[in-house]
Amino acid sequence: MKNILMEDFNGVIDGYRWNSYKDLLKPAFGNGCIADIPGQILANFGISTGQETKNHRSLMEGKHDHFIFLLLDGFGFSTIKYSLKKHSMKHLNNFADNSGVKLITSVFPSTTSTATVSYHTNMHPVEHRIVGYTSYIPEAGTVCNMISLTPLGQKEHCLLDNGYEMPWIEHHGTIYNKLQENDVNSIFYLPYAIRNSGLTRITGNGAKISPYYSVSQMLTSLRQDLSSAKGRTFHFCYIPTIDTISHKIGPYTQDTALEIESIFMLLEEQLIKASDLPEDTFISISADHGHTVPEEGQKIDLSVDRKLKSFLNTPVVGDPRASVLRVKDGMIETTMDYLTEKYEKYFIPVLSKQMLAEGFFGTPKSVNGDTSFLGDIILISRNSTSIFDSSLKLIDPGNQANTLIGMHGGLSCDEMLVPFFAREIS
Repeated sequence: MKNILMEDFNGVIDGYRWNSYKDLLKPAFGNGCIADIPGQILANFGISTGQETKNHRSLMEGKHDHFIFLLLDGFGFSTIKYSLKKHSMKHLNNFADNSGVKLITSVFPSTTSTATVSYHTNMHPVEHRIVGYTSYIPEAGTVCNMISLTPLGQKEHCLLDNGYEMPWIEHHGTIYNKLQENDVNSIFYLPYAIRNSGLTRITGNGAKISPYYSVSQMLTSLRQDLSSAKGRTFHFCYIPTIDTISHKIGPYTQDTALEIESIFMLLEEQLIKASDLPEDTFISISADHGHTVPEEGQKIDLSVDRKLKSFLNTPVVGDPRASVLRVKDGMIETTMDYLTEKYEKYFIPVLSKQMLAEGFFGTPKSVNGDTSFLGDIILISRNSTSIFDSSLKLIDPGNQANTLIGMHGGLSCDEMLVPFFAREIS
């Protein structure tokens, strides 16, 4: 890890920059993006994905019978840099010194719902169609939380229980379905509280769900599952605590650094040093996104802009750092001009179709069918700006999104750049 910190940082990320705005990054699909990881996991087990290209960048080498993947929510490179500079990170450094380490990009939006569906399905965002923390779902006639898959303010009413289906489920499925078809047993470890969430129900299909109450308990279950394994196995471990602390306390704090270090300490003590793991066990670790910290004076509530609201069909949805507008017929050009003139200092308005054509939601060959779920205009936050529509509190009074400290969803280096670790452990 120290080697990466000492490299020319700009040189490392030059290939990721957005040509139109050099301080922002573009998802590097096929050349170092988290969306490449599931395809390479499948390839580890000899399963072809049909996505290989001559430009495809390999993140891991060899084939292994037992593969562990840890998804550390919110484990961004900027948070790692802060932690290493300000705190003694003995266990993180130990793990990194014995691993291959690369820097890769998140997807866009750089948010959990979008990224995790890509992880579990080997699909680009334009294919799986979950592009934000909240989204307007025409079939439901309201704005929905895309992690619980429920209308805002109605957490007990999952869309899946009311006839709503993701269009890709039947024909594409998850990576676990593909592994199952190839005689690889999959186990998905996740916190007990979200074992039955809407997103878990669609992304965990084909895997054995193993809920846990603590990271220590999860690692105990993982070690037991490995030691008793018969045949080839894949283990997907989701740990949300770094993200939770980054949201509530901040990504650049001692609290977050200690949480990172505690995870790597437990990993070392309970797994790396274990003597009962099967031969040919491999582990990789990455994240879904990083965090940035918006300034209090740059939180923009678009619900108070009556002129803008007169142009829109629905409330502003998406994420505080990447928001989506649905515009009334014939008003897109007028809306773009208005946004550019009034809010140039705070965010960049871009036509959704333009971002789609430039590959922000996936490679051109993956674009297929209706793309109305992308809305009409995407607002990309500049610097330390965050964007809200407080009118959504009318239907979801408990929503605290505008009080979060760490935020994500946008294209800044802090949000987009994440690590990828890979190593054998037996």
